[in-house]
Amino acid sequence: MIAPRPEVASLKPYQPGRPQGYAVTDGVNLAANENAWGPSPAARAALASAVDPARYPDMTGDRLIDALSTAWVVDPASLLLGTGSGHLIKCLAETYLRPGDRVVTVAPTFSLYGQAARLMGAEVHALPGDGHTVAFDRLPEWVDRLRPRLVYLCSPNNPTGDMAPPTVVQTLLQVLGDTGLLVLDEAYAPFAETVPDWGEALRAGAPLAILRTFSKIYGLAALRLGVLVAPPEIVRAVGRVREPFPVSSPALAAAVAAVQDTAYLEFVAREVDRGRRRLIGALTERHWDVHPSQANFVWAAPPPPWQADRLVAALRARGILIRAGAPFGVETHVRITVGRPEEIDRFLGALDVLEAERP
Repeated sequence: MIAPRPEVASLKPYQPGRPQGYAVTDGVNLAANENAWGPSPAARAALASAVDPARYPDMTGDRLIDALSTAWVVDPASLLLGTGSGHLIKCLAETYLRPGDRVVTVAPTFSLYGQAARLMGAEVHALPGDGHTVAFDRLPEWVDRLRPRLVYLCSPNNPTGDMAPPTVVQTLLQVLGDTGLLVLDEAYAPFAETVPDWGEALRAGAPLAILRTFSKIYGLAALRLGVLVAPPEIVRAVGRVREPFPVSSPALAAAVAAVQDTAYLEFVAREVDRGRRRLIGALTERHWDVHPSQANFVWAAPPPPWQADRLVAALRARGILIRAGAPFGVETHVRITVGRPEEIDRFLGALDVLEAERP
């Protein structure tokens, strides 16, 4: 049998938040960082009336590009659509990385950054943190020393939920100059209390590529749609790598309606903020080590004698899914998605029952 490339053979498959073959019916899924409120009614209506499935979709997604250009106040030439932000992460690696190139990221963080870089034969250098937070203050020096071609940075970071300080991002752009590119993944930025505006940097041609997704605040995870925001020359280069017709017609139709329903987006952001504060407060009262979050999830370590993996298994047996920290390299922690109030009720109630039952 023909063997795959060494880069492929060494890759570890992505581990989703919901275990393979596990269906949540009457249970609660707080493991995948999905939008517990789902898409807006306008997006659902647009999806229900989507166009003829026998026809290819609009390859450039002009209607959605125009809607995003208006909503985000960005040049349409600076926007490129993809089949989820994961697709665009790989497209960026395919566009810019060569065997032996260096890539910088942080630890812990989203695994696909390292996977995309290794697939291209690049060296991945993850700046180690303490497992609880990201060492953002040390990142510029790390980048200056390693001189990478790409820097993948998630802000707010998955799984820790902390946001890269704007001063750090600005310093990184200066350090990279004309020799590297900062890929800033803002999948969870719409949930943050404040979001930096990088419009001026993009217009000035800074070495910056921003990723956004429709899987989180827009509630369209099943439709697989991501967006690259970057200077036009970067968009044109990545566009040469991206496969044709990357986004389905139903996804395009639903996304246009979702972008335009700003009232619903504000509603979801408020509900997530309320639930996030409640989770942080409730876990702190139960003596968890909780990290402040700007995303739609909370990163925390249960108190002794609980072990994170055993707690995850015990909750799963009760129909409640949370994300173990082990796939991120942090076995002491778990990640808990902010769900609806009744879902948080069930999660906290299950914690209390488990604590009462513990010998």
